[in-house]
Amino acid sequence: MKIFSVMAAAAMLILAPVAAHADDDITKHLVSNPNVGSYQIYGSGQTNKKVRDAAVQGGQAIEIKASGNGNPWDGAAQVEVNQKVTKGDKLVCAIWLKARSDSGTVRIPGRLQVNEAPYRAIGETSFDAETEWKMYTLETTADADYEKGKLVFVVHLNTGKQVIHLGPAFVLNMTRTY
Repeated sequence: MKIFSVMAAAAMLILAPVAAHADDDITKHLVSNPNVGSYQIYGSGQTNKKVRDAAVQGGQAIEIKASGNGNPWDGAAQVEVNQKVTKGDKLVCAIWLKARSDSGTVRIPGRLQVNEAPYRAIGETSFDAETEWKMYTLETTADADYEKGKLVFVVHLNTGKQVIHLGPAFVLNMTRTY
């Protein structure tokens, strides 16, 4: 009987971390489509095409050639937040980027914003994209309730004459699961 008790206790110790990890699935917090095909790319300051790149998560990226003429938002890419967000929710936006420019580092503004005029930012920062793939993040807190589709994570790409590669972009609601 004592051996059975020891074996049962050992089994519980081994299985306990497995159960804890099953509840820790980050994808349950996902409120956007991370596939590079889900980007909405717009603006007269850019041209774009899908490219294969085994070095980035998912193996595909969008190559953007920005003219540098005009405003930074004259060439941009965004992903839609496809779930309801509630005031106070902790949101994390993450994007895989690499870039090159004759002037060196490429500064790319990133924003979580309302998807209608006047396009008010919920959170914003700038990413200093390098020539190698790197994940950049923006963390913010929802200042109000937003219905599905009312928020977008956007990067403004027309900050100079440059080439930017966009890998997957993620928006996570760390307060709730879906």
